[in-house]
Amino acid sequence: MATVVTDAGALSGHTVPGGRADRPIEHFGGVPYASAARFERPGPVAAWAGVRDAARAGEAPPQRTEGLELVPGMTPERTSEDCLQAEIWTPSLDGRRAIIVWIPGGSFRIGGASLATYDGRHLAADGDVVVIGLNYRLGVLGFLAADGVPSNLGLRDLLAGIEWIRAHATIFGGDPDRIVLMGESAGAGAITHLLTRPDLPVAGAIVMSGSATMTQDLTRARLVADHVASLAGGPVLERLEGLDIESVLDLQALAVQELAASAGMMPFHPWVDGDIVPAAPLDAASLDALAPIPLVIGTTAHEMELFRSMVPSLPAAYAEPYLLGKAGPLGLTAAGVTAGFAACDGDLVTAIADIDLVLPSIAIARSHARRGLPVWRTRFTWEGPGHRACHAIDLPFHFGTLDVAGWRAFAGAEGAEAGSADRLSARLRAAWSAFATTGRPACEPIGEWPGYDGATGAIELGADVVAGDDPDAGRWGSWAMNEHARTS
Repeated sequence: MATVVTDAGALSGHTVPGGRADRPIEHFGGVPYASAARFERPGPVAAWAGVRDAARAGEAPPQRTEGLELVPGMTPERTSEDCLQAEIWTPSLDGRRAIIVWIPGGSFRIGGASLATYDGRHLAADGDVVVIGLNYRLGVLGFLAADGVPSNLGLRDLLAGIEWIRAHATIFGGDPDRIVLMGESAGAGAITHLLTRPDLPVAGAIVMSGSATMTQDLTRARLVADHVASLAGGPVLERLEGLDIESVLDLQALAVQELAASAGMMPFHPWVDGDIVPAAPLDAASLDALAPIPLVIGTTAHEMELFRSMVPSLPAAYAEPYLLGKAGPLGLTAAGVTAGFAACDGDLVTAIADIDLVLPSIAIARSHARRGLPVWRTRFTWEGPGHRACHAIDLPFHFGTLDVAGWRAFAGAEGAEAGSADRLSARLRAAWSAFATTGRPACEPIGEWPGYDGATGAIELGADVVAGDDPDAGRWGSWAMNEHARTS
């Protein structure tokens, strides 16, 4: 059992075996990195007396997972509004190792750093890195643009977490100058919005399946807030501050349902406030103004297969205007949408994946390439039964957690495929650890990864890890994206 002393007090963790050699890893769970009352900015943690027991995983943000459990292991054991906590795994309290900071996804409404899928012991052990997962406020509590509520509280939480890590890195055996952010889905979306801050104090980022087109502008964000106020029957601060958390979640669920047509399925989302988010990610990319740090960015090969049953069946006469309505941040014209939709063989699921996930990641990667910044583009191709290489199927591969929560069956990583899946997982952990440690994903199990030059290349992450031309490049090239288009 290890003990450390933070600015707020002492913590005792516990030792767990990690990695292929069952290396001893120190785990500190539920570590408070900030404190905040409802709708307030994150502030310092109140000091405690004695030694705080950090042997148990912490509490996730308040949430309702019903209807959003599309992949295994997304239901946290415990939740609390006092959720600004970190999960920390370190090979040793001595030394100065690179730090991988995991930002969990979940549509900005569910998830948390304490999920078993995100157990960082194997990544920490095999990569000799410190792994830290950060919770942040979700939904109404994290992303409501109401009068009197500080903007983008969820992102403010993450920035406070990064600063806490920088201040405490060395006591956990970490290096404050080698902090790399890693996230998937909404976690990756959070990172792309933080990348609009040129002074973001990190050394790199790994962005997987994150949309950069769903940024709310002030008008849309206010529409969402006004709708929440109407449901609450008055000003948000006045009405919601006094409600118990279950009533807040009830109101949030109703708002999501009623706003689907006007604000999409993710109405609680980062928005451009001129402060925490100075510009939409694709606007910043078009101006080559994203944070100048090394970047790994990519998607899965069949992102929207996970959501196929949720996508409406629309004839082309309706599908193309629907897609054009989503395409503004990418600078797509009506002709480009028609050509791109045709290249998708008229499949709306594939077209939405291109617009929401693939094309934005390419635009960001190209911006980095134009500036001569280190950037690697990836394409995750491991296929599960029935849902192919869908959104989020890559999650347990990054952490070596295929054996938890039913992931092996979901990912098709059982039987004859088990060895190949475990090998891919080990290679990814080696690559991400190398990237955090050296600024490059080159590592012994894989070799050198060629950087992305803004053309058609990508690193395929599947049964084999290989560099080459993206086989879907012709399709996404048909959209004729104008990367220098600006949204209003």
